[in-house]
Amino acid sequence: MMTKKFQYVSLLALSALFCFAVFTRSALAKDHSAGAAKIQALNDQIVAANEKRDLPAALHAAEEAVQVAKTEYGQNSLQAADTMNNLANLYLYWKRSAEAEQLYKRAILIDLEKLDKESVEMAAIYFNLGVAYAMQKKYTAAIDILNKALNIRLKKLGRDDPATKNIEQMIAELTSLAYPKTEKI
Repeated sequence: MMTKKFQYVSLLALSALFCFAVFTRSALAKDHSAGAAKIQALNDQIVAANEKRDLPAALHAAEEAVQVAKTEYGQNSLQAADTMNNLANLYLYWKRSAEAEQLYKRAILIDLEKLDKESVEMAAIYFNLGVAYAMQKKYTAAIDILNKALNIRLKKLGRDDPATKNIEQMIAELTSLAYPKTEKI
């Protein structure tokens, strides 16, 4: 029988995959340079390899995308942060959450320099880091960062947004894992 904790962590991994291939900012989407085309081609390779469950090929393409972004756009560019986020999502999907955590933290540092700190994009990457923490059973850290994501989403999208509701539910479930109630005898 699968425990609730295991089911929950598996759900978190699946939610991270949902964001996996679609994390591209509009700046890159409007960019028609050779670098942008190469990153897009690599993203397509990542998705295809991941669908075939070919982790080495997916990782190779994702790591190459990070290098292309850093070379073409700079170490601290939004494109580098995007590709790091995608590589981290891949790590997370393959249950390599400690590696994902480090990449998310680096991407957050870049994003904080370049983006509105209260943007929905920041909420997305905070969410991803929260998933990485939860998968490592760092429940209090997960709750803290997911609360950052939740507060941004509440301000920008409101309580009725489905993803906002999902984050609220995740926080509640993680809170029950981090602070289990003791039964009275």
